[in-house]
Amino acid sequence: MNKNDISKKIYEAHGGLSYVDAQKIVNFLLEKIKKRLTLGEKVLLSGFGCFYVEQRKTKRGVNPQTGAPLIIPGRNSVKFKPSKFLKTI
Repeated sequence: MNKNDISKKIYEAHGGLSYVDAQKIVNFLLEKIKKRLTLGEKVLLSGFGCFYVEQRKTKRGVNPQTGAPLIIPGRNSVKFKPSKFLKTI
């Protein structure tokens, strides 16, 4: 399922809403989630799960073509922890 599928489902579920308005709702929601994650906040969707940002550590690696050692820099990574309901599916 992608953003267009979600917009279509919202449009079909709410007769007074245009498809363009449904797309705006989906885009608005996703932008707000991205904004909160950018600020380092958790985004909890009850009954679905929690999105959060986790710092990855710097680590050593190897270039697979040359075999030369290299350093992989640390970075932020978005993680998702599903709710108990989703874990049972």
